[in-house]
Amino acid sequence: MTKKKIFIFIILMLLNSCINMDNKKIIKIYEAEGFLGNTNQIKINNPKIEAVVSLSYPGSSIKITNLLNNVSVQLNNLQKISVDGSRIVYVSESVFQKLKIDKKLPFVRIEDISNAKSNPTFIASKAEIFQEERKVSNTSKVSNVEIAPLSSTESKKTELISKNIYLQFGSFYYLKFANELRNNLINSLNVKNIAIEGGSKNYYVTIGPISNIKVYDSLYYKLKQNNYDGFKILVK
Repeated sequence: MTKKKIFIFIILMLLNSCINMDNKKIIKIYEAEGFLGNTNQIKINNPKIEAVVSLSYPGSSIKITNLLNNVSVQLNNLQKISVDGSRIVYVSESVFQKLKIDKKLPFVRIEDISNAKSNPTFIASKAEIFQEERKVSNTSKVSNVEIAPLSSTESKKTELISKNIYLQFGSFYYLKFANELRNNLINSLNVKNIAIEGGSKNYYVTIGPISNIKVYDSLYYKLKQNNYDGFKILVK
């Protein structure tokens, strides 16, 4: 009889645990990293708009963090439009100043904070770029852009002066696929500073250094025109 009671107690505990887990909503928080644009670059009719984001942005509010100094702001009045892929969000000059943005490298992270306060349990959701191996066609098209900051022990002023942008494709399991992509990029973009990095079963194709955001923009549009619209952006 005692064993039966223990068994029933365990079953009830398990059921209660399942009900509690079901009641807890796990919210996936949208997060992306990229370059910040100024609303002067686009037409905004409503002066109350604080930030302009893409139509795919899921939230009604946004947190923007300057990844070079970790200064952040939270904005609530958003407008969603079809924006250029070279910028992930547009804000006013005053927001640029609050974030202490270096306009040569306006490198930021955006986060959807719409549900963060009311739902403490969440999973940050970020898109992945490459699996271990991806076959390279003549277009080598992929679907996401990822930004990866690299830490440094230098002073902040020295960092801002010395940092450059690199565009990285990979990783590739086989060297021949990396070589094929490198040759395709050289022929399509007429750019020579493209290197193959990494080692066995983990090869990368890297364009750079790119000295500033204007040079990046020019190269971004060339890549887009040639159907190369997926890469990781390294800032170092």
